[in-house]
Amino acid sequence: MPITIDDISRQLGLSVSTVSKALNDYEDVSPRTKERVRVAAAALGYHPSAAARNLRRQRTEKLGFSYGFPTTYIGEFASRLINGAVAAAEQEGYNLTLYPLSGQRMHQLVRIARSREVDGILLMGGSEWEEAVDLLRQEGMPFVLLNRRSEDPAISFVTSDHLAAGDLVTQHLLDRGHRRIGFVTRPELSTGIDRIAGYRQALERAGLPFDPALVTGAPITPGAAHTAAAQLLALPDPPTALIGLTDPVAIACLQAAQAAGRRVPEDVAVAGSDDIREALAAIPPLTTLHPPLAEIGRLATAALLAQVNHPEQPPVRLQLPVTLVVRQST
Repeated sequence: MPITIDDISRQLGLSVSTVSKALNDYEDVSPRTKERVRVAAAALGYHPSAAARNLRRQRTEKLGFSYGFPTTYIGEFASRLINGAVAAAEQEGYNLTLYPLSGQRMHQLVRIARSREVDGILLMGGSEWEEAVDLLRQEGMPFVLLNRRSEDPAISFVTSDHLAAGDLVTQHLLDRGHRRIGFVTRPELSTGIDRIAGYRQALERAGLPFDPALVTGAPITPGAAHTAAAQLLALPDPPTALIGLTDPVAIACLQAAQAAGRRVPEDVAVAGSDDIREALAAIPPLTTLHPPLAEIGRLATAALLAQVNHPEQPPVRLQLPVTLVVRQST
């Protein structure tokens, strides 16, 4: 049986991701660790990507959709992405299989890639996506990122234009007369980074300074978002408008404002993103950004199939525009 990066990982007590990065000479791995990994690889007789190079490709006519968000969230957001991907896959005679992505299941992703259960993988969400990218590259498995961009020019992705989205919703609030606008986001995610960049861009265009006290990071859960919004509203000079990175976050912001005795939108305006059903059912109905999720799923699947069939083609890197749905919360 050929030696794998799993074997090296176990022998050295390092994560699979660290071993993969060391073998690929990533800058964020120390020279000492790289040397340890290379010595162990040579001693064990490991040959990088030997399986991927030597395995005779047999088309399975299956694609994987690997996701890193809670299963309960599929019906609210990802179902539109998945539906677009399924339609595009079926049109080409392919089936789509869902694979949850988490730290405990990362080895399952390695097994799927190595055994070639699928011809390619659509990869979405989760804090483990960078580790997943390393593993898929190591195994020579075609993949495309969904709803997330990458700075790596070799990686294909299809996503919303999150910078333009942040600018759009901020400009809407500026047009409503707001000058103190709070943002409850995830600043460590590429989505959050781009939304904040768009937010700052709109403020700068209006001649307003960026106040870091108005931007707060919170997990994408209603409880954490409610706490973050309450903290913003308790500032000595509180915001008169709040933006949530997602609709559930924005709805929690709306509820926090109401719990603090603020009227929405008279005292505090609130806007979100994703245009899920709960946004329309909120009291008052939530202004939100509408991303073209089905189209993202469709185009990502087309890009993945192109990569499977023509691996020599350049990466596909698409950012699609969003639209603003104005409702009573602003």
